[in-house]
Amino acid sequence: MSSENSNLRNLFLLSLADGLIGLAGGVIQVNTMLKSVGVASFFEAVSLASADKVNFALFLTFPFASLAIVLWAGASMLKGHTSMGSKIAILAIFTGIVTLILPSTLGYPSSAMGLGGTLIGTALTGMLWYTGSRVEGVEVEEKAFLTPTEIALVAVFSALTAVLTGWTGVLLPSPTGGYTHIGDTGINVAALLFGTKVGGLVGIIGPVVADLLVGYPRWFVTVLAHGAQGFIAGLGKGKNTLLQVALLAFSGFVMATTYFFVNVFIKGYPVAVISYMRDLFGQALVSLILGLVLVKAVEKALPSVLR
Repeated sequence: MSSENSNLRNLFLLSLADGLIGLAGGVIQVNTMLKSVGVASFFEAVSLASADKVNFALFLTFPFASLAIVLWAGASMLKGHTSMGSKIAILAIFTGIVTLILPSTLGYPSSAMGLGGTLIGTALTGMLWYTGSRVEGVEVEEKAFLTPTEIALVAVFSALTAVLTGWTGVLLPSPTGGYTHIGDTGINVAALLFGTKVGGLVGIIGPVVADLLVGYPRWFVTVLAHGAQGFIAGLGKGKNTLLQVALLAFSGFVMATTYFFVNVFIKGYPVAVISYMRDLFGQALVSLILGLVLVKAVEKALPSVLR
């Protein structure tokens, strides 16, 4: 048993290593892309053409997505679900390949070191897939990804999140770009009441719809940032209040940090820091408080429905 646990831990550590190596390769690559458009350092105020801002954000989304997906695969394997983890790893391999080919596709020069890091990370993900598919784990019963009830919940809470995000976003535009909103409240409520699947999907669908309606051009960053936020918050379903607060705080931190890392490269460090503070305290913190208050009220009013 201890040998099996050791193998599973090693698979998780492998997932962590290849995700971080791939992300490092992406960062090196985007730095080369910045220099190609005349930006010496992202520590200065960066002024890019609109097309470059969208392209840079699009590129960065993929190494971040690779890291998130491969950690998901590793976490599944750590629980003994090696077959499921191997299937998830295939998706991480795909995002790694996209990271490799996207710079040249968008018309930017490639960095040998950046490509090397991404290639090594993707190759290690392939090793994770191969090894995980051959390690005996706990069988998981095949079932529908979403029940009809969960589909309805995702639809309702996504619509609510889109309205909260777009409505307050129009009222509270940011001088640093983007907009401030309380739409994360809908994500937090859905996640804490109904778990990771509902929370993650609401985090993806609701804010993306709002971005498209408001006209935010880098909506694809939202898929990763708010999707991860909803998934992490969903881990707090049924847990005590202190743990729920901690998970909501961490999920908000992950969301804000994802945007910050992208903003560093498209706005420059000084402006990105201002946006980061806005996302953390003007958006994530307020939504944390509102979401938790609403969840506790629902739990008290409808305890039988949530069992």
